[in-house]
Amino acid sequence: MFAILLASLTAGLIGTLSYTRARQALEAEARGRLALLARDVAEHLHRELDDRAADITNWAHLEVMRAVLYRDVDKELAQFLRQIVGDRQVYRAIACVGPDGAVIARAGEPIPPGAPDQPSRPRISIAPGEPNGRPPTLRFEMAIANPERPGTTIGTLIVLLQPQRMLDTIDASMQHGSTHPWLTVRSRAGDTIVATDGVHAGHDLAPEPAAADILRGVAPIGALSGADGPELEVVVAEPARVALAGVAQLRTTLFRLSAFVLILGSVLAVLIAWRISGPIRRLTATVRRITARGHLEEPLDFPRAGGEVGMLAGAFRTMMESLAAAQAETLVQARRAFLGEIAANVAHEVRTPLSVLKTSAQLLGRQELPPGEQRQLAANVAAEVDRLNGFVTNLVDLARPRPVRYRSESLADVVERAVTFFAPQAAKLGVDISRAVDGSVRIYGCADQLHQVLLNGIHNALQAMAGPGRLGIRCYRDDGWGVVEIEDTGPGFAPDVLARAFTPFCSTKPDGTGLGLAISKRIVEEHGGSIAGDNSRGGGACVRIRLPHRADPG
Repeated sequence: MFAILLASLTAGLIGTLSYTRARQALEAEARGRLALLARDVAEHLHRELDDRAADITNWAHLEVMRAVLYRDVDKELAQFLRQIVGDRQVYRAIACVGPDGAVIARAGEPIPPGAPDQPSRPRISIAPGEPNGRPPTLRFEMAIANPERPGTTIGTLIVLLQPQRMLDTIDASMQHGSTHPWLTVRSRAGDTIVATDGVHAGHDLAPEPAAADILRGVAPIGALSGADGPELEVVVAEPARVALAGVAQLRTTLFRLSAFVLILGSVLAVLIAWRISGPIRRLTATVRRITARGHLEEPLDFPRAGGEVGMLAGAFRTMMESLAAAQAETLVQARRAFLGEIAANVAHEVRTPLSVLKTSAQLLGRQELPPGEQRQLAANVAAEVDRLNGFVTNLVDLARPRPVRYRSESLADVVERAVTFFAPQAAKLGVDISRAVDGSVRIYGCADQLHQVLLNGIHNALQAMAGPGRLGIRCYRDDGWGVVEIEDTGPGFAPDVLARAFTPFCSTKPDGTGLGLAISKRIVEEHGGSIAGDNSRGGGACVRIRLPHRADPG
């Protein structure tokens, strides 16, 4: 399997390297082709603009321009301008403007207003597009010479060019190729003049996230010898997926070859592993069954194979048998220790009441005792009997829970009921009870049992403070849980008590049985929740009860 994996990895690396080299070579060729095409287009546009500048210069010196002096009363100049626009579609509009800025004669579209400063040589500027869909144009301006007074001017000749018309022949020649590059003419400042093949004027060639997927060739348009204007450039671009289509077949072939090698290697690996690793699978399944049960039971399906797998199975079987014997011995010792602890605690709890009962019985046997003392001794006997009965009842509750009826209950109502019960005692001790209860918290359980849990927690808190203090009770939702927190300002849990606070017979009170928190833990866990104790940062103990928040058995 390792050899197959190594061969697959080698084939993949070689294929990846081959594809990368081929892509780099084709990308370099595509960039060079686009740069060459951009340069050819830039040279063509330079010639076109140079010719247009020469035409405008010639028109500005024609005799027909004399009509500007007379406001073209015979319309001869207007007819001349209409003939220019009609014969050459590259011109969108032509106008002659007087020194005061008034239009004397015009042909084509309206001319956007501008300052008629009458430049002595053709000046080119970019007229931006308009919201109504009018694309940007190139604006030529040239002073009109005064035929009567050489060296002076009588107005300004303004010409609007359609850049798209200058690109028609170029765009048509580009469509004959196998690819369809995008062509954009723009200023160095980034203002787009014209764009072809779906790239609209006024927008960048491609959105920023896709810029890496586009190859570009950029070439500047040379400055015109007889005109002033902005620096222009030509951008020819092509999607990388189109320019690099030649490597698509290579990539597909390499992918299919790699997939075939991977599938073949996987099939061979599965067949070999299935044959060789059978004993290992059986051993693993046996270990999992032992882990799930927690102890060794017969029969166990340990593989009896040769070689290292058989040795491992035999050693594991021997180890599990030893662990089983040790586990059995440990359980016996643990049971004895637990029974001894229970016996010791029961003896401790019963011995004192029995001593009181014995002494009281002996004293009652004396005839000379006054009736008042006899009544007191009888009361002591009854109290100790009640104490013994309570201890036995708690012990039975801990060992054998009584059946209860579960139903949808408001946890907030249970909290309020417990707080109300202890309110008089808290006021007598000077304890201020603050509570924050969310009335929407509901659980599915027994309200009486949970009431017992809260009574035990609040009672322990009041006993721990043994005087003035603060008792905070919160009831709130935490995701799918209902949480009740009981926090006091007493001394808190001692470090040695905190870890075993909810175990049976753990108590710090001289007369405590240590069964209250253990019973509370059993009740909460029967409701599917948890109970835990901790010390607050500001001092005091905090008992947190978490119960599943649900309004019905589901």
